[in-house]
Amino acid sequence: MRKYSVGGITLPSAPISIGAGVCKTPQTTREWLTVAPVVSGSYTPERRDGNKGDRLFYPDTEEQLQTVGFALNSFGMPNMGFAAAARELAGHNGEQPLAVSLAGFSTADYVNGVEKFAVVEDVVAIELNFGCPNTEHGKIMSFDPNSLDTLFRSLGKFIGRPIWVKFSPNSDPGMLKEVASIVNSAVSIVKAVVTCNTFPSAYAGRKAISPMGGLAGLSGPALKPIAIGQVIQFRQHLVPEIDVIGIGGVTVGNDVVDFLDAGAQAVQMTSLPFWLGSPGRLWKTLLDQNTGNRLETYLN
Repeated sequence: MRKYSVGGITLPSAPISIGAGVCKTPQTTREWLTVAPVVSGSYTPERRDGNKGDRLFYPDTEEQLQTVGFALNSFGMPNMGFAAAARELAGHNGEQPLAVSLAGFSTADYVNGVEKFAVVEDVVAIELNFGCPNTEHGKIMSFDPNSLDTLFRSLGKFIGRPIWVKFSPNSDPGMLKEVASIVNSAVSIVKAVVTCNTFPSAYAGRKAISPMGGLAGLSGPALKPIAIGQVIQFRQHLVPEIDVIGIGGVTVGNDVVDFLDAGAQAVQMTSLPFWLGSPGRLWKTLLDQNTGNRLETYLN
């Protein structure tokens, strides 16, 4: 069976994995690991209950997802915290690889997370989430090149696990190039750029989302053209040793091929598995003859 190498790890059957945000607990992580590689999290230094109120604006059916074209969320990263997650994720012993996504509110938070998870058995990669806007902390690290540079210098002493970095979509080509240059300087530890996270501070009208004044992260089909544009630009500016993992708006199988054609070495999915709700229908949906024929041809 063909295998796929990306970001310092091997994907056993397809260049596809479940992106962070779908599996926020060890329990759901284990469920989805039965069908695909998983990025579990994001996890933060301490336990978080997340935002209160209406946190999700999402179509009810697959047809609505394609027609409406987007979803919004403002979950605020509910999770059990680094220590509990590291303890419960240890030794899953599954056939599918497990990565973890870490989020923080300072460079020290990320260093702390890497220290904890780099020694967790069976965690094959650590993804640093620099793109979550849906918390009270405000500033998004994706748009702070100086802090990124400081963090990568601080992580220089850590080895043993590939580091992936996940960014918010960046509409400034100059800043994107600057960020890519900083990532290139950390090529000894950073093995992949994951692009992109939700588009920050979108709005779907009164009463759609309660927290953060109704502003939330946009996902779904509307994000796909933005995400592919990010893939193209990062692939242009990154050194060849750093892979690009595409994510954003994958709702059918052929979306995966569009990202691969744009230069991604692999693709993460959040919109489709989140809408499906459980892993049982994932591959049947991805390989649907009408919307997944190109993906089936690619895999064969």
